[in-house]
Amino acid sequence: MPDFMIGYGSLLSGYSRRTYSGIEAEVRPVVATGWRRGWTVRYGDEAATYAGVRHAPGHHLHAALVPTEITPELRHRERGYVFTQVDPGSVHPDDGSRAPLPAGRYWIVVNREQVRADHDHPIPQTYVDTCLSGCLETGGEARARAFIQATELWDAPWINDRDSQAPLYPRRTPLSTEDRTRVDTLLDTCGVLKFRRPA
Repeated sequence: MPDFMIGYGSLLSGYSRRTYSGIEAEVRPVVATGWRRGWTVRYGDEAATYAGVRHAPGHHLHAALVPTEITPELRHRERGYVFTQVDPGSVHPDDGSRAPLPAGRYWIVVNREQVRADHDHPIPQTYVDTCLSGCLETGGEARARAFIQATELWDAPWINDRDSQAPLYPRRTPLSTEDRTRVDTLLDTCGVLKFRRPA
């Protein structure tokens, strides 16, 4: 039976999937019910905080259904999380298509712990860019807004490391100047850009 990841962070980005995990498959935009994304994951070997999820009845998680083998490389990439199988019936297409989602085992990665970003482990803008570029790829600005609005804890420490010689996020998707402006406009329109600080 094939495996599918419910990608809700950097796996949303085609560039990040291909470049850092060798995942070339086409993805489907989906909504997974009963989960909420927040800035709550930290790796011991990286000084940053990334997107995680928690069970949250009544909430919806905008994500991408990613066909992939659960390889050791993918497990290393997602080492701050526990691979958790979910009921495919709780995952729904979000691309306007009437085509059913494929049969298989559906997995989501769930935080080992919920840890809010702090000044020693801020949210990196390079990670935010990677997530939102993936949203723009799969559903345009409406999907990027949905990501922003449904994600918790934007008011935690968050740093603009785009032009840093050592960006905090090592699996980033580089953005053009035009796309940076597009992302910042979305963040501002959604009322969260005010929380970001310079590098």
